[in-house]
Amino acid sequence: MKTLLISVYELGHQPLGLASPAAHILDRDLPVECLDLSVQPFDEGAVRAADFVGISIPMHTAIRLGVKLAERVRNVNERCHICFYGLYASLNGDYLLRTHADSVVGAEFEEPLVNLLLYLSGRPVDSLFGVQTRSSSSPPFLGRQDFLPPSRHLLPPLEHYARLDTGTELKLVGGVETSRGCAHQCLHCPITPVYGGRLRTVNEEVVLTDIRNLVAMGAQHITFRDPDFLNGVKHSMRIARRMHEEFSHLTFDATIKIEHILEHRTLIPKLREYGCIFIPSAVESLNDEVLRYYEKGHTKADVVEALEITRAAGLALRPSLVSFSPWNTLEDYLEVLDFVEEHGLIYNVDPVQYAIRLLVPPGSSLLNIPQMIPHIRELDEQNFSYVWEHTEPRVDLLQRQVSRMVEEAAHSHEEEQVTFQRIRGLALSVLHGGTFTSPEVSGTPQGRRPPRLTESWFC
Repeated sequence: MKTLLISVYELGHQPLGLASPAAHILDRDLPVECLDLSVQPFDEGAVRAADFVGISIPMHTAIRLGVKLAERVRNVNERCHICFYGLYASLNGDYLLRTHADSVVGAEFEEPLVNLLLYLSGRPVDSLFGVQTRSSSSPPFLGRQDFLPPSRHLLPPLEHYARLDTGTELKLVGGVETSRGCAHQCLHCPITPVYGGRLRTVNEEVVLTDIRNLVAMGAQHITFRDPDFLNGVKHSMRIARRMHEEFSHLTFDATIKIEHILEHRTLIPKLREYGCIFIPSAVESLNDEVLRYYEKGHTKADVVEALEITRAAGLALRPSLVSFSPWNTLEDYLEVLDFVEEHGLIYNVDPVQYAIRLLVPPGSSLLNIPQMIPHIRELDEQNFSYVWEHTEPRVDLLQRQVSRMVEEAAHSHEEEQVTFQRIRGLALSVLHGGTFTSPEVSGTPQGRRPPRLTESWFC
């Protein structure tokens, strides 16, 4: 059986959604090829020759692109088995099976994928738990797996992916994960309805072997792609320490909750010592009521304290935002802009964050809270999310206008401060009417741009 795994989008990194299952498939003496359409052309010959095409969909953008890919695959190869796998497969399995997929594998997908391939190859398997088909339904597999180092030799080299921009040079980046799932259950997060507070750690030696392989490929910076790096704090800190002992030149970034920055404040300087240079964090909102709806576990005051902790350690905090929700007001929006300027964060927040609209996928935990009922509308299956409307039409209008503005700014490589000023002027115009020009923004925070990846980060 010829297996082809395809990724359509994985945020500017070599796709772990291909390299990890490929390692498990090879370990069972099954052939596999990988294709990353974010940096490689569609290979019609490989698709035509495939008996099994697995499409990795770890996020919302990926599933939207993935269904278009499935249509193209089916036009080229009518006989192949098409399987969607990954986090968003768990959330959208019923629709995918009705329209595009022969099977769906969600959550911890490596072991179920291998068993499915063995079964389709006519080899005996104990079970197909975790595999959903049109004729049989099985919940996502959430058991513990014995992970293997990802098979990165099947992927394009690191030069094809996002770089670390230090302000003076661009460095090659490798992305690894020390854990999956999340011990927390923020209601807006797509991980929550799938993992339900479960955390799955990747064996320490597997992670370190993966890092060694990335360094051999030229990586000078590592992104820890865990939903939260300090979920398993002893595990992750041990890996960071050992990585630094072996590769003292490596820098890294790691996503950490505001709540964890405060809880583990004594570890933040240690992360800096081990090579951390910035921390993405899902701030989401500065409205404490909205944060309670999300069950984020932090407040606006906590964000200020987290900034103080990270800056004292010499680290840049890079917030992500859900700028538009059913409950945020126009005044809230301007408060965020004022906060960003006041705290010197203009270069820490990618402009696209000011356009992010709350996504409510099928199964979202937000559907169960009474505050959502007045706003929620029908499920838009083809866009894999529920439609919601704000009670103030001007909020939805601003979101559409800001989205267009940041897209145009990205295409023209507009300077971030200019984009920030234009967004503020637009927000003031929508709130008060007329035309507003924002005042000049002060110089770069701390005198220079903080380090960043060249691909914008989303929670």
